[in-house]
Amino acid sequence: MKKNQFSPRRAISALAFVALAALTLASCAVDGYDDESFSGGVSGQTLNSPAADSIVFTANADGSKTTITWPVVLGASGYRCSVYNVNDEQNPVAIIADTLVDGTSLVVPRSEDTNYSFSIQTIGNAQLNNADAANATVASFSSYLPGFATIPDGADIAEWLSQNAIPEDSGEIALDLVPGGHYTLNANAEFGNAPVTLRTASENRATITVGEDASFVIKAGFRLKNLVIDAAGCTNPLILMNKEPNPATLDIRPAATSKGYYFIEDPVVIVNTLIDNLPDEVINDNKTQYVLSTFLVDNSIIHFNTATGHSSNGSYFNFYDQNGGINQLTLRNSTLYNSSDKQMRYIIRYSNGYRPARAGYDNMGVTFDHTTLYNLVPTGQSANYGGVRGAGKSCTITLDHNIVVNTSHNQFVRRLLGGDPWTGDVVKAFNSNTYVYDGQDAWTMPDPNDVSTWTGEISYDQSGTIISGDPGFADADKGDFTVSSGAQIAAKSGDPRWLK
Repeated sequence: MKKNQFSPRRAISALAFVALAALTLASCAVDGYDDESFSGGVSGQTLNSPAADSIVFTANADGSKTTITWPVVLGASGYRCSVYNVNDEQNPVAIIADTLVDGTSLVVPRSEDTNYSFSIQTIGNAQLNNADAANATVASFSSYLPGFATIPDGADIAEWLSQNAIPEDSGEIALDLVPGGHYTLNANAEFGNAPVTLRTASENRATITVGEDASFVIKAGFRLKNLVIDAAGCTNPLILMNKEPNPATLDIRPAATSKGYYFIEDPVVIVNTLIDNLPDEVINDNKTQYVLSTFLVDNSIIHFNTATGHSSNGSYFNFYDQNGGINQLTLRNSTLYNSSDKQMRYIIRYSNGYRPARAGYDNMGVTFDHTTLYNLVPTGQSANYGGVRGAGKSCTITLDHNIVVNTSHNQFVRRLLGGDPWTGDVVKAFNSNTYVYDGQDAWTMPDPNDVSTWTGEISYDQSGTIISGDPGFADADKGDFTVSSGAQIAAKSGDPRWLK
C-alpha cells in the first residue's frame, strides 16, 4: 500500500471502543502552552501538518509504550491523530483512531516486532480564522529490530560467538535462531559491550539446551525472546553479569551519590520464553557492582526445579554481593513456579545499601503485574533489600492482579515492602491480588473494624481489593495453572494464559 493510499478510517468501525478509550487517555494539554503562545499571532491561514521528519518516536525503558512528539504548529487548536498496527498493510488495526490532542505529544502502547503508521492532521482555530491542514502527515515507526546474523541450526551458541565477532559500536544487535531449531550452550556465551537480542523471529520457537558451567554472560542490555530454554543440566545462574564490566559504563549517571557503579541502561528482558527446569538463579551480579536500569520478564514461564541447585541460600534475582541492584524490576503476564521441595531463600535480593538516589535515579520499583507465583519460597522471603524501606517515597511497589500461592508463607507483601507497614513511606500500588497458602487465605481479619486483629498479608495490603479464596489450579504439580475459581476468573487475575 502506498503512503498516499493509507486511510485511517478503514479500521475505525471494528475498533471504535479502542478509539474511545484512547481519546480519554490521550487528549491532554501540554504544560507551557497558553492560547497566546500557541497561536503565535498566526491568523487567517490554512495551516500545515507537522513534517514527517520532525516527528520523533521514543520507546520507554521496558518497551511497553512509545512517546510520539512533534513541533507546535502556531495558530492551531490541536491535532487529529491516529496510530495503526500495519504488519498487515491491507488490514491496519487501530491502536488509537481520530484522537484529538491539544498538546504536542502522545503516548501509545507498544508491542514487540510491530510496524506502525502514525497519522497527524493539524486542526485550525475558528477564533483566529485558521483552517485545518488540507492533508494529514503519515509517518512510520517500528519496534522490529532487523536481524544481524542467523546462528545455524544445531550450533553451540558459545562456540558460534567465539568464532563470530559482534560489532561493539553499531547499537543493538539481533541474533536470530532458526525457527524450530535446536541449539546447545555448553560454555559461557559472552556478549561483549553491545546490547544483544537472542531470538527466534517466529512463534515457532527454537530450543536451547543449557549444559553445566554455562551462562549467558552480559555487560550490556540483553534480550531472550521467543525461545524455549531447557535448563535441566544448568549449574550456573542462567544470566551472569560479566566479571569484567565495560569501563565506559562506570559512574555514567552524574546524579549518583555513590561511586563505583557500572550501569546498564538498556533493558535486560525475557519475553515470550519458556525456561524449563532451571535449578539455579535467573540472574546473578557475579560479585561485581552493577546497576541494571530495567529487568523485565514478560509473557513467559519460568519453571524452577531447584532440587539440583547449588545454594539453598540463593535468590532467583540476586544482586546482593556488591551494593548493586535492579532499579526497575517488572514481572508481567508471566508464571514463575518451583516443582521441587528444595527451595531458594529469596525471590529478590539486593544489597541493603542500594537506593535509587545513590545510583542517580529519582525512583526505584518492583512490579508484579498479572503474574502467577507458585511454590517459589514456601517458607523463605519474597525479598531482602533493606534499602527499599530507606528509599521512602522514592520506591514504588506495584502488585496488580496477581495470584500468589505457597510463596513466602504469609509475608510475601511484607518482605516486598522491606518491612515497611501499610502506613509507611514506600508507595504502594496494589489492586486485586490473591494470597493463598496451603489452600487457605494467607491472612486473617477476625474483626474487620479493628486493624490490630488483622494478620498475615492483609496487614500489609490494606487496599481493600484482595481477592479471597484458592484459585483452584488444574494441576500445579505438572505446571498447569488454569484457574477454576470464579472470583479470580471474573477479576482476570494472574497470568492471562491460565484464564480459559
